[in-house]
Amino acid sequence: MYEMSSLTWFNPLNEAAMSLYGFNWLKDDQVYRRLPLASKESIKQACPGINDLAEKTSGGQLHFYTNSDCLYIRAKTKGQAQMAGMTAVACGGFDCYAGKNYTDLRFYNTAYFDSHRQGYEAMVFENEPGFKLLVINFPLYGGIEHLEIGLKTGSKIKKPEPLQPGRIVIYGTSITQGGCASRPGLSFTNFLSRRLNQEFLNFGFSENAFGEIALASIFKTIDNVSLFIIDYEANAGTNGKMAQTLEAFIKELRTTHPLTPIAVLSRIKYLFDDIHPEKGAMRECIRLFQENLVKRLRKQGDLNLWYIDGSTLLGDQYHEYTIDSIHPNDLGFMKIADNLEPIIGQIKRGEYAPIIN
Repeated sequence: MYEMSSLTWFNPLNEAAMSLYGFNWLKDDQVYRRLPLASKESIKQACPGINDLAEKTSGGQLHFYTNSDCLYIRAKTKGQAQMAGMTAVACGGFDCYAGKNYTDLRFYNTAYFDSHRQGYEAMVFENEPGFKLLVINFPLYGGIEHLEIGLKTGSKIKKPEPLQPGRIVIYGTSITQGGCASRPGLSFTNFLSRRLNQEFLNFGFSENAFGEIALASIFKTIDNVSLFIIDYEANAGTNGKMAQTLEAFIKELRTTHPLTPIAVLSRIKYLFDDIHPEKGAMRECIRLFQENLVKRLRKQGDLNLWYIDGSTLLGDQYHEYTIDSIHPNDLGFMKIADNLEPIIGQIKRGEYAPIIN
């Protein structure tokens, strides 16, 4: 371990050479929060549970180049990093990818810490010379009150080149938020962000996300969006809320993004769809509702609207890719990313065949 006196600590909020992603309103609010502070009251009225979930930093990333041979993280968390089915690292920790550039990134290590404490200093690596790009992923299911990065005193920091233009905005459930990846970099949106070299704004809200128009009204204010993905069936399908909200949600986004591609992504397959025929039949009705709504709106002229059948993303061995027959494990998230990656490219080019026929 390095002596703390040999480190210089940097607050990413104050460092122009460090790039933060995943927090659309960070410039104005100066807090690690997924929704704007100005929306707290409207969210409280429409969907009170989401205010707390907005503090969870899923999708947040910190990028910079450095020649420091060590990396430390000092963080103050919001609440304890404990949740059934999730590791402490996924809830309250950070993981780090390193490489010569964005095409060379590989997982390096996680920041280990005492999950019973709300503040920690953790070593990520030591004795690693050379100039390197670091991509640090924020916790999936925990909040960060304060963050500092410890580098060897005298080291250089360089701002990385911009990511690919256009952000991908995804709205969904606990699965979208990253439950239950073992560490932050293994959520499917972080997989895709690395592979596509593109910023993702992750609006996955565990046990929430029912198609609230109040949220669509917030999302429609986001600029430089290359794709919206709507993925909330798992929370709003069988209770009927998706049938009541999906069309209005899409049309609310269209008021400011008339031509931006929007993809409706139905949920992944659950074991219960197979072993309980009545549940499988209900699930198929909900899937068809989404597909048919997209087809109807396309016939009405919205040719930048697409449907993705999420039940195919995990393949025939889908039951092996979850921790509880619902939430994906690490392999499951990789499988989702493997199959979504080419589809996203096809949608952006207007070439995604399944909905065109």
